[in-house]
Order: sequence, then structure tokens, then C-alpha cells
Amino acid sequence: MDEEKCAQCGTPASPGAQFCAACGATLTGQRTRPLQQVLSATQPAPTYQAPAYYTGTPTPYIGVAIRFVATIIDAIIIVVIVGILTIPFLVATIAVNVANGNVSAISSGPIVALTVVGLVVWFLYFTLLEGRYGQTVGKMALSIKVVREADGAPIDYGEAAVRTVLRIIDGLFDYLVGAIFIWTSDKKQRLGDRVAHTVVVSK
Repeated sequence: MDEEKCAQCGTPASPGAQFCAACGATLTGQRTRPLQQVLSATQPAPTYQAPAYYTGTPTPYIGVAIRFVATIIDAIIIVVIVGILTIPFLVATIAVNVANGNVSAISSGPIVALTVVGLVVWFLYFTLLEGRYGQTVGKMALSIKVVREADGAPIDYGEAAVRTVLRIIDGLFDYLVGAIFIWTSDKKQRLGDRVAHTVVVSK
């Protein structure tokens, strides 16, 4: 590498000097350090950091076991409600028929009344609670809820009614049909969920 000299007097410059030792002139030809060296001298050396991968997980869809337990809880509650509403009527009807000697009517009238009341309570229980809160009492106990498949928003009464009516099919063979639909669905949807476009997730 050529030795740098003063532009005015020609005196060889000392390495790293900014002024000429002979005449005091500024060594305008003094080489400057590259920008990268300057920055590296004033900034701390970079440290390695592992890539920041996304570690969050979507809310898991709820499978058969938890939903079945919630359904059992709901069924017990419905039976209690129906019993409270119908037992006084059944007792009064049976007492009247026995007093009149009309024993044959005991097995028909009360059974019809019990069935009608049971269906009404069953429909209103699931439809009103899921349409209002997205949860029945059983779902509340297990911290799960029903939401819309598209955006996770709360469902309305119409969607809740569709889910309730299709429980007739899903509930066949002790909910075996519903379980098969859930097992064969990526989002664990029974038939009612698929038609209503809903999913059951953790609260």
C-alpha cells in the first residue's frame, strides 16, 4: 500500500495522523474507516435471537365426552322441571279416575299430558338458554358454549331452535348418531351444528 504524504510539503504522514508533523496542515487525503467499522464501534454487537414463531392455539372444539356429560345434566334438569309441572296434574287425574271407577283412562290421559309438557319444556329449555346465553345449565357447569362457526359470535334464537329440533336425529340411539357426526367432523359438529353453522367451544 502507498505511503500517504502531506499535500503541502510532501512529508510522509504517520499512520493514523490527521495533521502533518512538519507543517501542521490537515491531511485531507487521510483514509477514513468504512461506515460499517464506525457503526460497529459505536453499537453493541448483535445477539442471536430465535425466530418468534406464533405459539397461540385456537380455541379447541369440544368433543363427544364433555358434551355428553353436559347433556346428561340438562336431561336431569328437564326431568325435574317436567315432574314439577305435571305431578300435581297426574295425581289429581288418577285420583278422579279411581274415584269414578274409570281405571282404563289412567294410562292414556296422563301419559299424553306428560309427553306434551315434556316436549314443550325440552324445546324451550335448549332454545331459550342457548339462544340467549349460548349455554344450557349443563354447558355452563362444564364451561363450554355454542357460537357461530364463521366468526365465533353468539348464536341467535333461530339457530338455537334449529339445533334443538335436530336433536331428535342426533339423539337417536342414546346420541350415538350425534356422536358419529362429531367424530367425523373436523370441527366436531353434530348434525344440528352443521345445519345451523355453529360449533361448541371452550368458554
